[in-house]
Amino acid sequence: METIYLVDNGLLLKRKSNRIVLKKDGKIVEEIPILDLKRIVIFGNNQLSTELMRYLAGRGIEVAFLSSTGRFKFRVVPETSKNIYLRMAQHDRYRDSAFRVSISRTIVKAKIKNQRSLLVRYQRNRSEVDLKKSLDALKNLVERTEQPDNIDGLMGVEGIASKTYFEAYGKLLAGGFEFSKREYYPAPDPVNALLSFGYMLLFNEFGGLLEACGFDIFLGFLHSTKYGRASLSTDMMEDLRSPVIDRLVLYLVNKGAIKSLQFSEVEGKKGARMDDAARKTFLSNYEKFMTARFLDSPTGNQTCFREVVKAKVLGLERAVLNRAEYMPYVFNS
Repeated sequence: METIYLVDNGLLLKRKSNRIVLKKDGKIVEEIPILDLKRIVIFGNNQLSTELMRYLAGRGIEVAFLSSTGRFKFRVVPETSKNIYLRMAQHDRYRDSAFRVSISRTIVKAKIKNQRSLLVRYQRNRSEVDLKKSLDALKNLVERTEQPDNIDGLMGVEGIASKTYFEAYGKLLAGGFEFSKREYYPAPDPVNALLSFGYMLLFNEFGGLLEACGFDIFLGFLHSTKYGRASLSTDMMEDLRSPVIDRLVLYLVNKGAIKSLQFSEVEGKKGARMDDAARKTFLSNYEKFMTARFLDSPTGNQTCFREVVKAKVLGLERAVLNRAEYMPYVFNS
């Protein structure tokens, strides 16, 4: 098990030999062997003993803390990478407008291609849904990514593509779920809540790997620099939003694994919130999506999305250090 997700509140985590002991109200509720553990993701209010934190840091295991609704709070990581040369190169590439525009174009183009591929794949089984207009528009927008010579222009194309894509995406949903556009902070409906929750999980995975590699996660190429925002993590997840999270949400909703009745409004707050059962269902299926093996068409090799994430980070490192071309992930329809 590479990842442990803790969704209950009031847990105390302690170390016992090479196991993590979970206690609640003074009683042991579970013991989890560490073995191949890479990360722990904690939702809500839980505590870790100092001894366990020290042990996890020594083994290179990161711990991420999220709110009960999935908003990222902070991450405890082992010692920051000493790769100062990578960070220096990253800042140099950021100041190189040609490099920055080039890699941003690559990211935006791959994201739109993957959005279109997801729609094509799902429409095959939904012949009653006409997405031709949206598919044609997205195809044209892929070509339009070649036109802008600046980041603002690329972001403009990306914005139009996302609006077009999500309007079509909503037509593929079943089970009484309604969705017309992407909204967040807070998510106003169950589908937006599911998407936001999934994106935060993916964002967290990239943040940990990028930091471990030695990147400055706050300095992105496509997304602008903003105090406290890990822009590079957001850059890196763009081409995986559709193949992983959007596809997962469609699967859970259309298969009836998560139902609209499992969402409610929090008293005194805006937005939809999923119940604990829905959250656990989402997390278990997210892990399956990230670890399921599949054939990667471009390489002909068996892989999984967690390995794709790692390969993307290593590919970015090569691109930054060597001024090489960055290769995104392209999802086949």
